[in-house]
Amino acid sequence: MAQGVDQARRQRELTKQQLEADAARIEARIRHELDWRGRLRRDGPRIAALGAGALVLIGAIVLVRSRARRDRKPADPGPASLDDVASELREIRDRLERRGGESGPVWQKALLRGVTAAGAAAGTYAAKRIMDQQTHAGAGRAEATGVS
Repeated sequence: MAQGVDQARRQRELTKQQLEADAARIEARIRHELDWRGRLRRDGPRIAALGAGALVLIGAIVLVRSRARRDRKPADPGPASLDDVASELREIRDRLERRGGESGPVWQKALLRGVTAAGAAAGTYAAKRIMDQQTHAGAGRAEATGVS
């Protein structure tokens, strides 16, 4: 019986030593993985290469996008004639009516009507000025050439 107890103690001691060795090995492995300085020494060139590659990629994307923006057509200069202005105003009115231009607060309706009236007045004024300029230019040419 004493022999069985001694054998169990030895087995327990061996198991204990084995567990201590496993714990020490795991602890060393964890310390090795968590050592950022050592990892930086080992993987530093790879990290630097990845960072440089990312910078080159971002630079290329920015360059291509800026070139693509430069190649676009310039914005539409706007309406060229009175008919174009009138058609744009009609389109704006239609869009506003579709959005519910008739519903809304009173101040909004008044503002919309005021802007519409101002647009119409500005269009009329612009047409009148163009007609006056053309009339004066025609009269000047007629006087210069002697033709009525």
